[in-house]
Amino acid sequence: MYLGIDLGGTKTALGLVDNDGNIKHRHSFPSIANDFDGYYSSLENQVSIFFKKYDFNIEQIEAVGVGCAGQIELSSGTIFHSPNLNWSNAPLGNKLRKTFVNANVTVDNDVRAATLGEYLFGLSERPSVYINIFLGTGIGSGIIIGDRILRGHTNSAGELGLTSIDCNGPRHSSGNRGVYEYYGSGTALERYGRELAQSQLEQTPRQLGGQRICDKAESIEAITGKYIGDLAIDGNTDAIILVKKVARNIGVGMANVINFLNPQVITYGGGLAEVGPILTDTILETVKERAISTAFAKTAILKANLGNDAGIIGAACLHRVNKFGDIS
Repeated sequence: MYLGIDLGGTKTALGLVDNDGNIKHRHSFPSIANDFDGYYSSLENQVSIFFKKYDFNIEQIEAVGVGCAGQIELSSGTIFHSPNLNWSNAPLGNKLRKTFVNANVTVDNDVRAATLGEYLFGLSERPSVYINIFLGTGIGSGIIIGDRILRGHTNSAGELGLTSIDCNGPRHSSGNRGVYEYYGSGTALERYGRELAQSQLEQTPRQLGGQRICDKAESIEAITGKYIGDLAIDGNTDAIILVKKVARNIGVGMANVINFLNPQVITYGGGLAEVGPILTDTILETVKERAISTAFAKTAILKANLGNDAGIIGAACLHRVNKFGDIS
């Protein structure tokens, strides 16, 4: 049995996973930002509670895998920087090896772990070139080519969200300008919504029962990406326009991926993807307009199958990837 840990900024999800990618038991608890030592103590305690609940012994764990956002040293499992948790040089891998002395331990990027889960258990076959794109607060991605995960020289490959689609756009913390996730993420949708609402309010005060997005929301701060997505699903005109604006930006980046890597399969997931056809139809229209036609015609663009379980399942299977990225 394998332990998969999906380490998020607000929640850590644990799962006991079998060889077939089935989560047999699961557990979750709040993550702790700004305090790695405090978090690790909590993790050990929660694992103990989890295993005791299901009468499971730590010696039965063959491998432990962790998916976490951030820059990670693969060999040691040190998290150099995790933006969601505000950790620096957190020795997670070495800590886990002391707790799980008989287990193989791997710590890797969260979207890369989820990509592995989808590749092994979410698809009907293993594509020759596979890209998984996560549309959430930002944009994450994982790339698998010829049964090998693309990790790059310093384990930083696959940062699609940090590529530029506007060379004159605002500077990102990564140093780049006009990055993809600034225009095509849940955060982008929130920003566009708040900008529109503010502009509307400057023209006409909020109208009770009105259909503008500023009329619908109780305040500017209440406008989030999810809020706009839900309004779009309900048919609100402003929200639909905003979702389509973000979708076109997502399509631009996806066309770049097709033109650069010529994938057989692209999957997409994340909270933003739950908006549905209002988003995805516009993405596909934009990709069709911009991608090399012969490549687009042979690229399957699909919604990811495993949903939120992909992170746990993929993390639990990280032991199946060797130091070169080859997947068994």
